[in-house]
Amino acid sequence: MKRLRFLVVSGPTREPLDPVRYLSNYSTGVMGDRVAQAAQKRGHEVTRVRCPEDAETARELLAKLKKLVPRCDVFVMAAAVCDVRPVTVRSEKTKKTALKRIRLVRNPDVLATLGRTKKKAQVFFGFALESKDLLRNGFRKLDSKKLEAILVQRVSSKISPFGEARLEAMLLTSDRRYRHFDSINKQQAAELVVREAEDCAAHALRPKKIA
Repeated sequence: MKRLRFLVVSGPTREPLDPVRYLSNYSTGVMGDRVAQAAQKRGHEVTRVRCPEDAETARELLAKLKKLVPRCDVFVMAAAVCDVRPVTVRSEKTKKTALKRIRLVRNPDVLATLGRTKKKAQVFFGFALESKDLLRNGFRKLDSKKLEAILVQRVSSKISPFGEARLEAMLLTSDRRYRHFDSINKQQAAELVVREAEDCAAHALRPKKIA
């Protein structure tokens, strides 16, 4: 097995509203931690980026990853990036009355942006949360973000995939394979991610046959 350079990104980004408030999500970073541990256990070199400690906002994360991604073989994007940010970040605490109306603007799609500059032999692995149509929505994201594989997890008001929770998930690959897991813990999911990334990397580095 070839030793690969993994870049693993995890945790939630934050978008400040003012000095005391921010927009974020429920991500805990556990999935990324498990993937990093599984990759190291398999003998791979691992670089970590933890949000929000290493990159707070979506734009900060994108700027950081533009420098790091070209140097990796496998890019595992397990971070939960805020889709939007406030148009204006106030320098003073916002009064309660002003919180009734906050103008938002879309953030850049970090994974899709990086996918447009991906090197030929690199493997990009993504994660997604979906409440329905996991297969269709998963393949749509896999294609739009130019991924080799994606792990799609079910989420709803009754099903939470955050923290140490077990997952209902589907693993989809760019050659249109998919596997469904009714219940899988994050350690098992991480090992699955690393093995799939290894397979994708081996396929990408395999010499092409000459007809």
